[in-house]
Amino acid sequence: MDPRIITSRPVAALLDFVFPPICLACEREERPGPLRLGLCLPCRGRLKLLRGPRCAGCGRPLRAAGLPAGYLCGDCRRRPPAYDRLRAVWSYEPPLEQVIHALKFGRLDFLGGHLAEEIWHRLGGDLRHVEAIVPVPLHWRRQMVRGYNQAERIARPLARRLCRPLVPALRRIRPTAPQARLERSRRQANLRRAFRARRAARIRDRPVLLVDDVATTGATLGHAAAALRRCGAASVLALTVARTPSR
Repeated sequence: MDPRIITSRPVAALLDFVFPPICLACEREERPGPLRLGLCLPCRGRLKLLRGPRCAGCGRPLRAAGLPAGYLCGDCRRRPPAYDRLRAVWSYEPPLEQVIHALKFGRLDFLGGHLAEEIWHRLGGDLRHVEAIVPVPLHWRRQMVRGYNQAERIARPLARRLCRPLVPALRRIRPTAPQARLERSRRQANLRRAFRARRAARIRDRPVLLVDDVATTGATLGHAAAALRRCGAASVLALTVARTPSR
């Protein structure tokens, strides 16, 4: 049950007692509820924050120490991404995988608000300079099947927290295969000419925050950021809940 429809705390507490929430990862009943991120306390303790040295562009973790500020990985030096920087909170590993899967495919869209709260508490101070929040869009066919866009479910409550407008400034103009199913060499071609920017007046000359759920190679965010740049965005900070571990 979506906790947003419960307006009375006593009623919510009674329902949690009669129907205790189930952890998305270990499937253990949690008393008292509700669950934060859909996870019990032990499973939340298993979430892996991204720490240590990272590329100043794509945010990829680097196996090195004492790197200078602004250090870019080889990929970003050879082909600079269209976004200025990519930030992520966690590594995309269990139990976070179960949370994202439930958000995308389990119709638990309220988890987007939980994830936005975590982002705001951990990175909110670094996001104050942005002036518009733009979610990465789904193609209309996929959104019709899913019922909503998971990136928008994260971006909208984050925009409220930051007191910034949510601007649907991108449109996915053709369907694309899921990036996770493709080899790295095919991901760029899969997204070529997939995005078109709109509402130019609302992003022109403004620093934009581009929001998605998970980054793997950053190709999706790169193509989306390029469309925003062509529409006049002053800068693009890419933000995801997680990024997949480097292989």
